[in-house]
Amino acid sequence: MSKPSLNAQTNQYFLSWALYALIFFGLSACHFSQAKQTETYRGLPYHAPTTQTPPQGVKRISADDLAGLLSSENKPVLIDVYGAIFREESLDFDGAWLVSSSRKNIPGSVWLPNVGKQELKPVVEQYFRDQLTQLTHENKSKVLVIYCIEDCWMAWNAAKRSNEWGYTNVLWFREGVDGWNDNNWQLQDSEPVNLPINE
Repeated sequence: MSKPSLNAQTNQYFLSWALYALIFFGLSACHFSQAKQTETYRGLPYHAPTTQTPPQGVKRISADDLAGLLSSENKPVLIDVYGAIFREESLDFDGAWLVSSSRKNIPGSVWLPNVGKQELKPVVEQYFRDQLTQLTHENKSKVLVIYCIEDCWMAWNAAKRSNEWGYTNVLWFREGVDGWNDNNWQLQDSEPVNLPINE
C-alpha cells in the first residue's frame, strides 16, 4: 500500500487541529455562557466580606478613582444602599424608613435603603426603578456609583441589578464609606429617601 502524500498528511494535520480548536472554543464558550447564567444575587448575611470581583457588566473603582470622578465636570450619581428597616404601615403615612442609627455617607449621595437585597419587595423594586429614572434624568448611560460599607453585599447586588435593568455605566465602590473615611475625607449626615405612599 502506498504512503499518503505529503499534501494529504498536511491536510489531515490541519483538519485535526481545526477540530480540536472547535471543540476547545466551543466548550469555553459554553462554560462562559453557563457562568454568566449562574451569577446570582447574594442573600443573607449581607454584612459579610465580599468578593473582589464586580458583577458582570459592572466596573469596580477605588476611592482615588471616585475622588477623581467627583472633581470632574461629568459628576456621577452616588447611591448609598445601606440597609434600613422596612415598615409596611409606613406606606399609609409618609413612607419613611426606620433608621436604627444615624448615617454618614459621601457628600452628594442619595440613600436608597435595601435596594441591594437578594429579592426586592414590589414596592421597593418600583422605588429603585423610579429613583434611578429620576436621578439619571432617563439617561441610562449616566455614570452610577453604588456603594455601602466595605463588607456589604447589598452594594454588589444593587450594582448588578442596575446593570441588568439597562444602565450601562455602573461602578461598584467596594470599600464604600469605610474606604472613603480611611482617607479622612469628608462625610455628610444623611437621611434615606422615603418610599412612595399608598394612594
